[in-house]
Amino acid sequence: MAPAGSGRDGRRQPTEFIGGSPPSKPKEQSSLLELTRSEAYVVITSGPRREAEFELRGEETTIGRDPAADVTIDEPAASRRHAVIVRGHDGFYLRDLGSTNGTYLFGLLHDEDKRLMEGDRFRIGRTEFLFHDQSTKGGE
Repeated sequence: MAPAGSGRDGRRQPTEFIGGSPPSKPKEQSSLLELTRSEAYVVITSGPRREAEFELRGEETTIGRDPAADVTIDEPAASRRHAVIVRGHDGFYLRDLGSTNGTYLFGLLHDEDKRLMEGDRFRIGRTEFLFHDQSTKGGE
């Protein structure tokens, strides 16, 4: 019988990576990864899902407690469908969806869309998001 972690022929099998930070990639692979990443994304900077990143794909990205939301947050102050990021012809806009506790970006949002710019931070309850848009880096 072959030792644990060995194949039928007795040679050691590769170990599957589980959890923690993935091993660093060679420079060629890292740059390829950067080229395929969506140009716009949000990063959760506080709360239970801290450091989670979400690419903004399609015309709308919903945020809320609903498991069907594009960005699901475990936040008691969040509504099931709390807010949405909408892709417009000239950039991305944040819209509160009539939530009970509001969405904060430079103050409480009401019934209007607010344009998101590179580096903007917005908050739903105690969960804070950082918006990145690679297409606007270096000026518009």
